[in-house]
Amino acid sequence: MPKKLYLSSADINAMVARVAPAILELLADGVPRNEKAIVAALAGRHPKDEVQRTLMRLAVTGQVDDPGGKYILAPMEEEGRV
Repeated sequence: MPKKLYLSSADINAMVARVAPAILELLADGVPRNEKAIVAALAGRHPKDEVQRTLMRLAVTGQVDDPGGKYILAPMEEEGRV
């Protein structure tokens, strides 16, 4: 797939909204996966650069963790705790 140039925050947000559900669904089984495995699993549906950028966004926003270089879904915070 050809690389797309993202010129605005709206473009990046749209890309994340498009790719994030696939990543979160993949990680929902609880199996830790490295970036390469996630990119390979989604290769037929999303370009490599979009998966990588979305993983970064999900990590920064706390939706996924990457202990030891493998991504997992971040644990849900208990309600009422900070």
